[in-house]
Amino acid sequence: MSKRTIYAIESHEQALGIWRRNNIRNANVLHVDFHCDLRGLLINRKSQRAFKIWTRFPEVDEGNFLKHAVLEGIIRGIRWVHDDPGGRKDDIKSVKYESDVSAFIHRAVLALQRDQGIPIQYEVLKTADWSGIKPGEILDLDWDFFAANEYSIDSIQARIDDFLSQDLVHIPEQTIVCYSPEYSHPTRPQFKEFVNVLAERFGAKIIEVPRPAKVKPQSYVKTMLKPIYQPVRQFHYFVFRALRERGIY
Repeated sequence: MSKRTIYAIESHEQALGIWRRNNIRNANVLHVDFHCDLRGLLINRKSQRAFKIWTRFPEVDEGNFLKHAVLEGIIRGIRWVHDDPGGRKDDIKSVKYESDVSAFIHRAVLALQRDQGIPIQYEVLKTADWSGIKPGEILDLDWDFFAANEYSIDSIQARIDDFLSQDLVHIPEQTIVCYSPEYSHPTRPQFKEFVNVLAERFGAKIIEVPRPAKVKPQSYVKTMLKPIYQPVRQFHYFVFRALRERGIY
C-alpha cells in the first residue's frame, strides 16, 4: 500500500511542525511558491553555504519556516520555483545573497564571528525552466504559486493546467500544499479540487491539518500610530521595490 501523503495546510509554517513530527533530516525540497520563505537567512550561492542573520521577527512564521528547517538540519537542499511576478524582487522580506548591497553589514558581522555557515544545495528556477520533481524530493507547494493576489484570478486554472502538464515521473512520498489565504485570491473550492486531483495523480492519501489558534499580541505601533504607520510602511515598500527593479537588493 502506498505511503504517499499530501498534507493540506492553511499557513505555511505548519510544514515545519509536520517535518519535525516525521523526524525528517537532510531532506531535499522542491519549494514551489511565490515567496522564498527563507527570511533571516543569507545564502552564499558561490560556496553553497547558508548563514543565520539578524531579523526583527525571529519566531517561526510563514515567511521564515524554511530558514528554521535549514538551521535545524531538516533541509539540506532547496529548489525554489516561482513565476513572474514572484521571487525576491516581489518579496521585500526575503532571503539575502552574498552579492546584495544590503547584506554588507551581515557579511561583516559573520566574518568577525568567523561563522562558517551550513552547507546547502540551493537553486532558483523560473516556472518556464522547471522540468519536474527529482527523485527523493519533498514537494512543498504554496497555493499563491497559482492564485497570488498579484495574478489575475482568471489565470489560475491555466497555471494549474501548466503545472499538471509537467512530466511528473518521480512522485514524492510527501507533499505539502498550503492555502495561504493572506496571499491568495479567495478560491478555496478550487484549492480543494486541486488537492484532490493531485492526490489521485500521486496515488496519495490526504491529511488535512487545521490551522492552530494563534493570538497575536497587539502592536502599539500598528494600533496607536496607525495613521502614521501605514503611510510609512507603504513608502518603505515603494522604495525597496523601486531599488529591486533596478537590480539593487
